[in-house]
Amino acid sequence: MTPPRWTELMEEVLIGIKNSALTLILESEDLKALEEVKLQFLGRSGRLTIAIKNIAKLPIQKRPEVGQLANEVKKTIEETITEQELKLKNLESNKRKEQIDITAPGIKPRIGHLHPMTQVLYDVVDVFKGIGFQPCDGPEIETDYYNFEVLNIPKNHPARDTQQTLYLDTRNTKITPGEIILRTQTSAMQGRVMEKANPPLRVIVPGKNFRYEQVDASHGFEFWQVEGFFVDTHVRLTDLFGTIDYVLKKLMGEKTKLKFATTNFPFVEPGVDTYMECSVCKRKGCSFCKQSGWSEIMPAGMIHPNVLKAVGYDPNKFSGFAFAIGLSRLVTLRYQMDDLRLLTNPDLRILEQF
Repeated sequence: MTPPRWTELMEEVLIGIKNSALTLILESEDLKALEEVKLQFLGRSGRLTIAIKNIAKLPIQKRPEVGQLANEVKKTIEETITEQELKLKNLESNKRKEQIDITAPGIKPRIGHLHPMTQVLYDVVDVFKGIGFQPCDGPEIETDYYNFEVLNIPKNHPARDTQQTLYLDTRNTKITPGEIILRTQTSAMQGRVMEKANPPLRVIVPGKNFRYEQVDASHGFEFWQVEGFFVDTHVRLTDLFGTIDYVLKKLMGEKTKLKFATTNFPFVEPGVDTYMECSVCKRKGCSFCKQSGWSEIMPAGMIHPNVLKAVGYDPNKFSGFAFAIGLSRLVTLRYQMDDLRLLTNPDLRILEQF
């Protein structure tokens, strides 16, 4: 066999491959069959791939001519595969559309809603805005100065022991150890606000607080408060009682029973504790109210003169009151939940009830 005959045979092989490939491509009825044809001819061990490798065995002067033919065959096969692939995809798409019964009722999507904590928080803010209080926000990572010292709780004051403070690790920094904490009370915003604004002031501060406390049905190491304070001339203790009574009855209902008891907080004088009838047990006694029938809901009092002095106010001219609603506890009482920990439970069977 002479070299020219080898060339003719190679050309015949390439044309035969093209014809076979085009026939199989056009006969493919789905994308899987088309992919198999593609591998049969263009894969690593495909018929065209092997034929192209054999071009190297031809005489040098004949290789360009046969190589050009091989490229044309490959291009034709690839273009036909692309066209057939598009055609098959369109057919499948149309087939799926035909299978959809547009008269059948759709599947209703599950739509989320606000967490009960957020719902009650919005209600609290609305009630206070209605009587002139302005909401503000502050940092959860706080300084010892604003969290304690401005509030008449100096270093080594015994009241600090009740706060169970969480301190941030400030080693290898220029910060004095013990000066940066997770705030234990939103009361820390009293100093920050009053330093920058002059009376009269009516402010509420919703926010999260942190204390290293034993978690139980009515306590958590992470909890929400709504701090509030009112500073003006001639503010009286009766103004505080009237505000508490109005707000809690707006939130919990006009028949809500309240009682007050004297208590001691370094940043108020006098200090009062607000107790609300336990809505879980209706004063019969339960684990949430510790069998007392009453739940502490809102510690408060008249702002201590030392706090007013610390922020640059004249206590002989101005007076005020402050309070802190335990928001987490308020939510559980509003929805008659017997365990505060349910608020942080991600179980949708619980959350979907609100």
